[in-house]
Amino acid sequence: MTDQTVVQRVGAGITKLRNFVMNTIFLVVMVAVIVLVVGSFGDVRVPENSALVLNPRGAMVEQRSIHDPFDDLWLIGQNLPEANIHELVRAVEHAATDDRIEMIVLDLDELSWSSNTHATYLGTALDGFKATGKQVIAFGNYYSQAQYSIATFADAIYLHPFGQLMFSGFGAYQLYFKNLFDRFDVNVHVFRVGEYKEAIEPFTRSDMSPAAKEANQQLVGGLWQVYADLVVENRDIEAEAFDYYTHAFDDALTAAGGDMARAALEHHLVDELLTPDQARTRIADTVGWDADDHFNGIDYRDYLQAVGREPPKAKNVGLIVARGTIQMGDDQRAAGADGLIRLIRQARADDSVRALVLRVDSPGGSAFASELIRQELELLQLADKPLVISMGNVAASGGYWIASTADKIIAHPSTITGSIGIFAMMPTFEKTLSNFGVHTDGVGTSPLSGTLDPMRGINEPMQRVLQANVENGYRQFINLVARGRNMTLQAVREVAEGRVWLGSTAMKLGLVDELGDLSQAIDAAAELASLTDYGIKSFTTPISTRNLLLQELFDARSRQPQNPLVGSIREVWTQLSGLNDPMHTYSLCEACLGLLQRR
Repeated sequence: MTDQTVVQRVGAGITKLRNFVMNTIFLVVMVAVIVLVVGSFGDVRVPENSALVLNPRGAMVEQRSIHDPFDDLWLIGQNLPEANIHELVRAVEHAATDDRIEMIVLDLDELSWSSNTHATYLGTALDGFKATGKQVIAFGNYYSQAQYSIATFADAIYLHPFGQLMFSGFGAYQLYFKNLFDRFDVNVHVFRVGEYKEAIEPFTRSDMSPAAKEANQQLVGGLWQVYADLVVENRDIEAEAFDYYTHAFDDALTAAGGDMARAALEHHLVDELLTPDQARTRIADTVGWDADDHFNGIDYRDYLQAVGREPPKAKNVGLIVARGTIQMGDDQRAAGADGLIRLIRQARADDSVRALVLRVDSPGGSAFASELIRQELELLQLADKPLVISMGNVAASGGYWIASTADKIIAHPSTITGSIGIFAMMPTFEKTLSNFGVHTDGVGTSPLSGTLDPMRGINEPMQRVLQANVENGYRQFINLVARGRNMTLQAVREVAEGRVWLGSTAMKLGLVDELGDLSQAIDAAAELASLTDYGIKSFTTPISTRNLLLQELFDARSRQPQNPLVGSIREVWTQLSGLNDPMHTYSLCEACLGLLQRR
């Protein structure tokens, strides 16, 4: 037997083994899919005199991510589930006028991350529910800082006697790679405009610059003040008492004998310490018990399935969500330019859509992709369809770029916005390769031939090109903001240079028009379009049934705790892989990424 025959047989054996494994995986998945599909065919009934249970899992988001689950097999279990904030709000608003719903129960134990913006948006809906005379109860085995901000909107907060409530505040922290790059002789070429444009610092410094620290300290301080004001108002406690609990927690805990639950109770942050059985009984005193010995209630997902959506109308306000890093292409895990442009064109061509609300929750990204999206939005406006931007948790850098020429911009008080700046960055590895005896050589037709190759250095002509491109991009950004916001160029420059602002400050500076949530943005769009009787038509990228069902399967696995180290590596890799601008030019808010850590 020849060597070639042996290789061929081994190859054939590997192919058969691969086919067997893939067929087995396919069979298992199909069985699970059939079970899921069959289980979803049953009608959902809303019990009379019941409690609506809000039990979001994972990270609170504006829109669930769409991705191929098989792409993440190497990190299975590391993707957090996601809870759509708008679905939660819709369930609460519908329940407020539903006579079958007597109360709402907040079960937040599996909520891993949410922002001030999410808390106040959902809290406004909960306040509307309570205004009808119905009750909201929160129970938790423990409360994280994010969970507690939502719980404060409840009439009563119950905590497990062995539970805990501790506040860590807000911080903006990054990994810095300069020393690592120096060790491997990686050249990081940076071209920037704006004193506060710190997105490049993790790659060029070993620590945060003084300018970045100044800006970020004001930012996190402002976010914390919003949070503290929310807690103090909702819990009706003294600001000094809350400040003592958060800044001298070690003393407060020592005074309570090390009992975290008792410390929270003594400082009036919770109302009672109850075990799960006691809490269930307390809730059942209002809504009774069901046949399975649970209090009479319904999960908010089942409730939304039962009540359905409002039928379409002849006149509508369109709604599109731009969530994640702005990138070239059609990556559905981020704000891909191609995908968003396609949705905007659909809204423009739809005769029933008379105005559009773009919900932005993005720290920015590719400058070129941002301009492509903004241009498409402007075409919609030229088609006589008003555009209103509703800013979510963050709408900064490229996120502000796409919003800059809208007819109206509405932000939450704690929205992170601004960061009007631009930079270009490209690492090259010629020294790294040289250390291992690898060199690049060749010929070209001009001084710029092959100069954007990461395996070569960037020569002086290309450096001048990139710097000129960045400066031109910054001028364009400034001009767009001045035109869209009806400001002078000098006024824009004074609030630009990459500086990040909270929504409340941005309104005073003229960068946004009003403070409010999505419902107010929809009302504003309807008013601009002179609509009275109208519906809301959402435009989303369709997800295949295959991916939807597979994602549900993987989400169930991903409910296990996330490994912090793997999560950090994944976060960095996701950020780097999203830097795909053709000229390596970005309008990205790095501080926003630091504040959006979900672990």
